[in-house]
Amino acid sequence: MSIQGPVHLRWRASGAAPETETFPDLDAAFDAVEERWETLQHQAPQILDSRKILLISTEQLKAAMVEEEDAG
Repeated sequence: MSIQGPVHLRWRASGAAPETETFPDLDAAFDAVEERWETLQHQAPQILDSRKILLISTEQLKAAMVEEEDAG
């Protein structure tokens, strides 16, 4: 996953407005999702490119985390 950034992780912690965090590249954003998956899995996380176009949907992230659990 070598998409250059910045890329944005977006999720809904509470309320109507989503929260975002910016990372230098896709790998860093995906690593953050893995580290915080216990919390983020219930908050509709998405990864967006520098123009805020969807790169990885919530469903894709869920599938990737399941694959990680199965492999580990």
